[in-house]
Amino acid sequence: MEQTMTAAAFKKLLEEGRAPFILDLRNSDEFRSWRIEGRGRVETLNIPQEDFVGEETRHLAKLPKDRQIVTFCAHGDAAAYSADLLRERGFNVLALAGGMDAWSEYYEHRQVAAGPAIYQISRVAKGCLSYLIAADGKAVVIDAPRHRDRLRELAGTLGVAITHVLDTHLHADHVSGGRELARNAEARYHVHPLDVAGASYGYTPLRDGERIGEGAAAVEVVHSPGHTPGSTSFLLGGRFLFTGDIIMKESIGRPDLGGQAKPWARELYDTLFTRFARFGDDVIVLPAHSTGIREEDGEGIVKLTLGRARAGSDLYQLRDFDAFLARVIVGLPENPARYQDIRKVNLGVLAVDEAKLKELEIGKNLCGMQKG
Repeated sequence: MEQTMTAAAFKKLLEEGRAPFILDLRNSDEFRSWRIEGRGRVETLNIPQEDFVGEETRHLAKLPKDRQIVTFCAHGDAAAYSADLLRERGFNVLALAGGMDAWSEYYEHRQVAAGPAIYQISRVAKGCLSYLIAADGKAVVIDAPRHRDRLRELAGTLGVAITHVLDTHLHADHVSGGRELARNAEARYHVHPLDVAGASYGYTPLRDGERIGEGAAAVEVVHSPGHTPGSTSFLLGGRFLFTGDIIMKESIGRPDLGGQAKPWARELYDTLFTRFARFGDDVIVLPAHSTGIREEDGEGIVKLTLGRARAGSDLYQLRDFDAFLARVIVGLPENPARYQDIRKVNLGVLAVDEAKLKELEIGKNLCGMQKG
């Protein structure tokens, strides 16, 4: 009898709007910082494992007998144990194999376009989006994740050599795999120097207006500060704009993660209204983050047009900078302390082990501003 559910099978249920009932056995703090989200409401009950085991009888009435239940914990063991207890009592229960560890490291990729081929690689639970652009046997990678083998495997399947690895900015919510991917692939690693002052490693600096890559996979560098001073977008073929965290499908990138909310907000304002002014509404925006599965379209891709961003963001309606700044300040979510450590890891000035990396990356991304 099947006793576990894989992350892939779990994702399929969520994206189809068939979310099971979730019994989340993590502690309350972990649950509040990062919970399961789907296309619609996901019914979830949080009972820490230490409160559940030995007391399960008094919790049974809270659980549905007529629905699939998936138990969820940090690493998988507690979920499997509690699932066994519930199956003995007649419930239809599977444990999520590997728990949040497996869910947080689950990736999918989708082809966005052909000629050149664009692939969007999604780290589903974190909402992190990376890209591989392939043409004529060569590939450019944008915003590589820490689990860089996913991109190496994709490049191998496609039969392309990665020649350039680009980071749109110094990431704060997750650890970049860009430098290591470039080193392993014997490719060039590119980042804007304004974001990596004091870094412990070498890199090729991004320069506004230059082209990076070969042939049809080459992108134009568009310096677009505001989320960070060195935030950079990449324009491909005049049609696709890889915006990093500046423009996302449901939010605009926050300007305060470096402690410089007001000056960076001025840069953000200038990027949205001046630097991006030359791009038409039909340009397709491919962001570096999503806020969840609900942002995926029918093909499983997260994208939007620049016209939709301009019409849908309340910040784009505020041409007066003082009003724009006031709205920015109101929309700032919490700034987790761990983000400063992640920035240091991405600068190469803080070395941590795998266990600490997982701890730092706990939680959904908070790189965008809240809607008004």
